[in-house]
Amino acid sequence: MGLAVTLSHIEGLSAPRQEHLLELARVADAAGVDQIVLSEHVTLARVITGHPGARPGETSTGSFFPSDEEYPDPFVALSAIAAVTRTARLSTNILIAPLRPAVLLAKMAATLDVLSGGRLDLGVGAGWHREEFAALGVPFRRLADRMDDTVLACQSLWRGGPSSFSSDTVSFTDMYCSPTPLQARIPVWFGGTATEAMARRVTGIGDGWSPIGNTPVADVALGVALIREQCSRIGRDPDTIAVRCSLPLRVTAGGWGDIGRTVAAAADLAAAGATIVQLPPLKRFVDKLDDVGPLLAAARNSLPEHIRE
Repeated sequence: MGLAVTLSHIEGLSAPRQEHLLELARVADAAGVDQIVLSEHVTLARVITGHPGARPGETSTGSFFPSDEEYPDPFVALSAIAAVTRTARLSTNILIAPLRPAVLLAKMAATLDVLSGGRLDLGVGAGWHREEFAALGVPFRRLADRMDDTVLACQSLWRGGPSSFSSDTVSFTDMYCSPTPLQARIPVWFGGTATEAMARRVTGIGDGWSPIGNTPVADVALGVALIREQCSRIGRDPDTIAVRCSLPLRVTAGGWGDIGRTVAAAADLAAAGATIVQLPPLKRFVDKLDDVGPLLAAARNSLPEHIRE
């Protein structure tokens, strides 16, 4: 069982203009965190429609996703983080794959993998924010198909040499994309819910599943079962697929996160098939940079003994 920490949604700790972001990453790496995670939105509308969990016609003006939250570009930020860390893997969770041309995404991911010494985990999703797609001039249709085609096109380019790819949404012929990744295969993680479509996608072209938000343990177990069933159908070893789950926040009487009780949920998630657990945003536990290292050490020590081993 690994431990992941997100360096998104940490206003106050990261400070305006991300002044402390790299120091937070360095502290997380020194504390033995296995995976440093950044989420993304390229842009957010003042009035957001269609957000996850929204009822038909419901909009948000910042209560669900603060529209003015700082979202550093994950490739740029993780490249900087790579320079101040040594062992933690660097993950997007999630990168909105259809927002970028496949060839451009392949180039950026491969470059980050090389600069980080082969530590990239590319977490991708299809996206949901209609206004964001419109602002970038990207069609808001067939998002899942375009995500799959984008990943397949990237994997073709990452193999090196002249590459050709043809689908309804991505096509190119005899193209080079250099540098190629340092890893023989950049692990691709798919965000999503526990569905058969997710299981086919993860087992067919992916390497990991990242359930959305605080997915209930029963749904995690269902998703893992679907992945294992699909692995059996196609002859893939299910142990080659990782599962990262967010820990549900548990709070003290004062409203701060209780790290011991929060991490205790790792035991149930591990039993359901999770291989790595992700802490809730750090700002829910501490408000000072100096407290982050001790917090992460406490998180590591709070993992149930049989999981730490």
